[in-house]
Amino acid sequence: MADERKGTTGKTVAELSQTALDHLWIQSQQWEDLAAEGGPTIIEEGKGVKIKDINGKWYFDGSSGASLVNIGHGRQELVEAAQKQMATLPYASIFSYATVPAIELAEKVASLTPGDLNNVVLTSGGSEAVETALKLAYQYHLNRGEGQRTKFIARRGSYHGVSLGALNVNTSGYGRRDTFEPLLAQNARFAPQPLLYHCEFNSETQSECDVRSANAIEDLMIEEGPQTFAAVIAEPVSQSVGVAVPGAEYWPMLREICDKYGVLLIADEVISGFGRTGKWFAIEHWDVVPDMITMAKGITSGYFPVGACAVRENIHEAFKGGPEATYPHGFTYGGHPVGAAVGLANIDIMEREGLVENSATMGEYLLDRLTPLKEHPTVGDVRGLGLISAVELVKDKATKEPLTEVPGAVKMIRDQLADRGMLTRVGREIFITPPLPVTKDDIDEMVDMVEGSITHAEKELGLS
Repeated sequence: MADERKGTTGKTVAELSQTALDHLWIQSQQWEDLAAEGGPTIIEEGKGVKIKDINGKWYFDGSSGASLVNIGHGRQELVEAAQKQMATLPYASIFSYATVPAIELAEKVASLTPGDLNNVVLTSGGSEAVETALKLAYQYHLNRGEGQRTKFIARRGSYHGVSLGALNVNTSGYGRRDTFEPLLAQNARFAPQPLLYHCEFNSETQSECDVRSANAIEDLMIEEGPQTFAAVIAEPVSQSVGVAVPGAEYWPMLREICDKYGVLLIADEVISGFGRTGKWFAIEHWDVVPDMITMAKGITSGYFPVGACAVRENIHEAFKGGPEATYPHGFTYGGHPVGAAVGLANIDIMEREGLVENSATMGEYLLDRLTPLKEHPTVGDVRGLGLISAVELVKDKATKEPLTEVPGAVKMIRDQLADRGMLTRVGREIFITPPLPVTKDDIDEMVDMVEGSITHAEKELGLS
């Protein structure tokens, strides 16, 4: 099987692996690590909740790609939607024209978002959606005569994208913010996460952590002057810090604080939107309507690069007027007609098959199955909402020192998972975010793989 020739150039698997090392720059991984393993894992096919590598082995897609293949792999309806649109109109510039698919996707997104988030800017990805929201927030205040509102509040450890504007409100380790500090605007302030297991206030209850974390945002505003802040941006459920799920009080408090000081509230739903948490948008769990929602990933389940920023009616009103009020912004591939057609087909499948509801039901089952893993000496915590969950790995339960401090531990667990038939992200946490059509049987198999991999590592490393 390994000698079978692949691709348009007819290379063997070994030749493709070397070509990848020579020419395909995978920025998120160290070249030396990839070279030591003979090249990157090459994925060739996907079907449902599984993906197949170039050697013919099938795996559970435990991370839904990059937490985005919400409807699962191999959906021919989306292929057909793209093909039909390409044959009719492959591209039209959003700077000059509207297209039928773009109009219909904007309308559909507006119908799914909570409240009056009825105006939609289409982009081609999540970082672009965040850039859009940040610029919109600043110009909204500028158009209303409050150009001094130039600062933003984000949360420590959050990931909002890798473009410079997005990176400015980002302290996730992945973005390497410190490397690019000289290029950043330096107008972002950072507040605590409402993550009880690592609460900065050593809170004993989620409620206390919620209240103190929200109050910390108000304290930042008061300290520097509320009139200098444009917006607060936060993920309703933050995957980047290991799936932080706030309690009942946090988001209503943020809404109240922002309203009190005239600051906009941006919910970054690039990961958590489109059914991932068991609601169309995670913010719905708290019955809060933000001023903007950024989205991408699940809007097309990754079948085409599309993102969006939805804004409330009062925000849109501030941009009506002459040239000075217009929003001079856009991306070449924003509102791409093929992407819009794919997005519409994707949402249709989600509605028709009840995938948001399945995410809620299977998410509860997944969390129930994962929770007993806390009995393991190397499992510090288990967290989740819908089909976004994490198993936090620790070297010491008392100190919460991460298992990443044990040389080779993370790689061992990752390799064990792959050997057993599951590919997913493993670092401080094991992330389990499967496609939304996942079944109980699928979950049982995946959890068994997780437990078996942890047990193996504990024994091999003398941690049991």
